[in-house]
Amino acid sequence: MFKNLIEIFKKYNWKENNLNRKVKSTKTVKHSLMYKNNELTKDVNFYYMDKKSIDNFDVNGNLIKAVSFDNRGVRTTLLISSYDSRNYANSFKYYDDKDCLIDRCLFEHLENGNTIEEWDSGGKDIIKYNLEENSIEKYNYFDDGSLNWKEKYNYFLDKNMVEWYLFDGFERIKTISLTDTFGNVIANKEYDSDENILKKTKYDYKLDENKNWIEKKEFLIENNVEIPKTIFEREIKYY
Repeated sequence: MFKNLIEIFKKYNWKENNLNRKVKSTKTVKHSLMYKNNELTKDVNFYYMDKKSIDNFDVNGNLIKAVSFDNRGVRTTLLISSYDSRNYANSFKYYDDKDCLIDRCLFEHLENGNTIEEWDSGGKDIIKYNLEENSIEKYNYFDDGSLNWKEKYNYFLDKNMVEWYLFDGFERIKTISLTDTFGNVIANKEYDSDENILKKTKYDYKLDENKNWIEKKEFLIENNVEIPKTIFEREIKYY
């Protein structure tokens, strides 16, 4: 089971997106969610930079193209990725709305299982996997080799829980996520360095026949009251 978790961080794929069966593409549209006349409704006019996103996968489950559009239909993000014979990522290339290359990430997969990411825009990421502790660590370095930030994921597979930490040299931020039996995050709690709760959110899902979500609702929890925030509607095509 934990081998699948490692694959999540080695490349964009079906597992990272928590998709079941052979998915060809997903199209997700995001709306603001609110109560109107005591009924939960969508605000279709609320502006998002990533109002609509489309992800395309090859037959091996690798994400080969990802594109996002804002409310006006203007493309805001385009990612093209390539993979080696092991289905490990070789490169990610990011383009602007004029098809000009704006950034690129090259991957090196080491014999010890760790991964190095080199960005054209500067900086380097090293991802380390610890099977004994069920954890994954990611280190980000400046061009001079000094550490910029570090993040760590601890997996508690028997509790359907993931613990995430971010250290930036000044403070530590923590998020604890609970998942359902299908791997979907159903609740988040965010903490500051003093373990004070900064934010609580919960998620409700509607699934298709393959147990992939086709609707996700996000709620902010304040004083034990659920405040609707966002609804994601997803169309999935299969091979």
